[in-house]
Amino acid sequence: MPNTPGLGKQPANAPQDPPASEDAARPAPALPAGIVFEGPAFGPVGQACEASAQLLTLARVGVPVCLVPTDSPDDSGSPLGSATRQQLESLTHTKLDLARSVLYRATVPPDWSLDYYGRCRIGRAGFWTDRIPRSWVEPCNAMDEVWVPSEFQRQAFVDSGVQAQKLRVLRAGVDTTFFCPGQPPLAIPERRSFNFLSVSNLRDRQGTELLLTAFAQEFHPDEDVSLTLKIVPSRQRSMDPGSELAFFLERSAGVALENCAPLILLEEWPSASGRASLYAAADAFVLPAHGVASGRTLLEALASELPVIATGWGGPLEFLNDSIGYLIDLEGLVPVPYGEEFLAGHRWANPSPAHLRQCLREVFAHPEEARKRGRQGRQTVVENWDCRALFPRWESEFRRLLA
Repeated sequence: MPNTPGLGKQPANAPQDPPASEDAARPAPALPAGIVFEGPAFGPVGQACEASAQLLTLARVGVPVCLVPTDSPDDSGSPLGSATRQQLESLTHTKLDLARSVLYRATVPPDWSLDYYGRCRIGRAGFWTDRIPRSWVEPCNAMDEVWVPSEFQRQAFVDSGVQAQKLRVLRAGVDTTFFCPGQPPLAIPERRSFNFLSVSNLRDRQGTELLLTAFAQEFHPDEDVSLTLKIVPSRQRSMDPGSELAFFLERSAGVALENCAPLILLEEWPSASGRASLYAAADAFVLPAHGVASGRTLLEALASELPVIATGWGGPLEFLNDSIGYLIDLEGLVPVPYGEEFLAGHRWANPSPAHLRQCLREVFAHPEEARKRGRQGRQTVVENWDCRALFPRWESEFRRLLA
């Protein structure tokens, strides 16, 4: 039989194929199961601050995490340091077995993808009125579980039609070794001896117009007091913040910006270390919000040992009371004054302008009592709301889902 190329015996001097290695013979290792996290992680918003801390801690304790960010690592408003940003970016390259992994969504419920299903689907959400939008109910009920930041939120979701058995309360804390007294204060030009601080994105719900009006009407320009307003970056802003605040004042208080005790605007978001220094440059924190989802800035201020003036309603009442802060009285709950259909029927708190002015004056006039409450506030947060104290519950829940 003629010799057919590729068949029969090879000549003795023919090159030999290398032997198959043991590694090549083995099947590729299986990808691990883990947490596929979709949501903001890099920016200055509260959700991103919560997410970045949890993601890095989960990774440190050995829970595989794949980050699918809905914001950009290059966000100019990001408060993260470069090392933290790089650590988070590295999590975007994690490879997981999607079919065996937990799909965790931390965006607004209408954006939760329901086209994919892993081991289970978890949503994280919170809202700032007495209920949630109707468009949230269906996606919430399509998830296996929905994690909310407070008992107040849990009840609002149930009252809106979300199945009670799907809801779990998982509270988010703050790093009390980072937000703590003794940090070097941020240099703030025009700051006076007593400086109030507020953080706002200038939306109505944070009560910024109410605060500016109360401050302008309560304090004379010659008094040794100032208000620093840290503006959270927003791509939706159509007017520069200075013009917007001047408009607020002239419309609500009938006062020109230049005729007030100093109102200091900080538009550039501080660096990671600068966030703690921002609180260190203040003597009190004030947030007369109509509604908040979680109250992260209130916790940061309390951890920094600042006396806090805040609206006496909603989720923050889980950690804030009159022994550690100053709760602004309500003039009831009122309809949300927006025209958007998704807020039809919603109500939020109506903080008392007169009582807000009274609280501002009391803190300014009695700084020793205010500092005493600030010290008690920090102790409360250290004992009950430090992220290291709360994280074991998060880790336990994630490991339960992966078991």
